[in-house]
Amino acid sequence: MRTTDRQQFSNRYTRTNLRSESGFTLLEMLVVTGLMALLVMLGLNLMRSSASASAKSEAAAQRNEQLRSVQSFLRRQITGALPIAYEFDASNGEATFFSGDRNKLQFVANMPGYLSYGGAYLQTFELKRGGENYQLEFSFRQITTEGLLKEERKPEILLDGIKSGEFSYRTLDEQSKPGSWKNDWDVPTQIPLQTSLKIEFADKKMHWPLLVAASKLSAATATGGNPGLQQAQFNSDPGIGDGE
Repeated sequence: MRTTDRQQFSNRYTRTNLRSESGFTLLEMLVVTGLMALLVMLGLNLMRSSASASAKSEAAAQRNEQLRSVQSFLRRQITGALPIAYEFDASNGEATFFSGDRNKLQFVANMPGYLSYGGAYLQTFELKRGGENYQLEFSFRQITTEGLLKEERKPEILLDGIKSGEFSYRTLDEQSKPGSWKNDWDVPTQIPLQTSLKIEFADKKMHWPLLVAASKLSAATATGGNPGLQQAQFNSDPGIGDGE
């Protein structure tokens, strides 16, 4: 009886020892492998989410910086508009200092040295169709005593992806107060008191704050008088300023 008990105990001990020495079972290995794969997948998803959020944040910062740079450049150039004629009417000799409509703006101002040779340039800002949307294009030509020189470089695209946009202008009314905004500037011998640019982007994530720039030498006349804030005489066209 005792011998039998010893044999049974020995057999059980031997089976337990063998099981311990044999390691994990196939089922246990599959479970561990599945858990490790799940953890790796969760880690990769977390890394992708973090990278995507970082990329979106960086893209948004770049968009905002681009908009601020363009606004700053536009404001500086419009503010510095000069009473220098760049065109003359052959029939009456009338000079053009400033011209503008809903889509295009032209005037003379000094150019920054990092973009040109410096000095006075005829500057053109224009909203032009580029595919499905519009682009804000900038070009410039130097003014000399012999007239306008050829463009030094191809027009620069300042902004693209514009769904809609328009330039507007205003000056003093008969009561010497700021008048209503108009989409056409019909007084080429004067510089408007204020110029605005309204833009809506196709990408809803991009927001353009309304730009309103006041010219330092606004309403300067072609007679060479003191460039002050003078009343402008607009053409009596009821369509001016109406939306399309």
